[in-house]
Amino acid sequence: MKNDNLYITFSIGDYQINILKFTYECQTWNTPSHAHSSNSYEIHYIPKGKGTLISNQCSYELYPNILYTTGPHIEHQQYSDSDDPTYEYCIYLRIEKAHDTKKNSSENAIIEPFLHYPFWYGKDCAKLQATLEAIYQEFSTPGSAATIMLRALFMQFLVKILRNYEPASNAAITYIPIPLVKAYILIEDSFLLEYDTITLNELSRRLGLSTRQTSRILFNRYGQNFLQKRTEARMAAAVTFLKEGKLSISEISDRLGYSYPNHFHTAFKNYYKMTVSEYKQNILQI
Repeated sequence: MKNDNLYITFSIGDYQINILKFTYECQTWNTPSHAHSSNSYEIHYIPKGKGTLISNQCSYELYPNILYTTGPHIEHQQYSDSDDPTYEYCIYLRIEKAHDTKKNSSENAIIEPFLHYPFWYGKDCAKLQATLEAIYQEFSTPGSAATIMLRALFMQFLVKILRNYEPASNAAITYIPIPLVKAYILIEDSFLLEYDTITLNELSRRLGLSTRQTSRILFNRYGQNFLQKRTEARMAAAVTFLKEGKLSISEISDRLGYSYPNHFHTAFKNYYKMTVSEYKQNILQI
């Protein structure tokens, strides 16, 4: 069952929720890797079957009563078990903040955890299936005032999602705790401004992630591990210092965070495939 052209809307606090798609299908195919645009979310609930979700280079098992949400810019792909394919309810929605904000802080506090976690995976503890079955039934045999009923059911569905997000539910298995766009800005500023001192532990602390999760984000976004990304930042700074011509090699080495000048020389040659002297002669003189 597919309903791809929906426009059911309701508000929670200062936020308008637009439901654009509702599907319930047996996943007899594999979904290729994709991501959603800003303000867009896809909510997936598995009532039966088995499969695998891959997101941020991590694998997650899919089986009955699993719920997962993929928000803006979260790449994900899904594989179904050929012997026991997953059935999936999928809801696609957009969330916009109203221009004429009501400043309803209590209702805003309810929905903000959903906005705060662009990726969430865990077991449902709020009895989502009953609400999803009611939505499916309303689409299959709509009763009087069906639009109003569907609006109420989708609002109930979203509230149940938010109850799953509550720490007391113990349902969450993993999530990324800050929006990725903000995470990327924080990452890039850290390497740009603190290439000499930044460590993987400190970057992970700022992101609110484990070092393993941070490493996966770096590889997924930049195709580099932490040391490669830091070396890239240091080498870019080294070239800037060389072009300015105001610092000695020893001073540049110290500015970049190397303990000894020979460590800088080795890193520079490994990165640029030429010595500092060769770079100055062959590149900077052009």
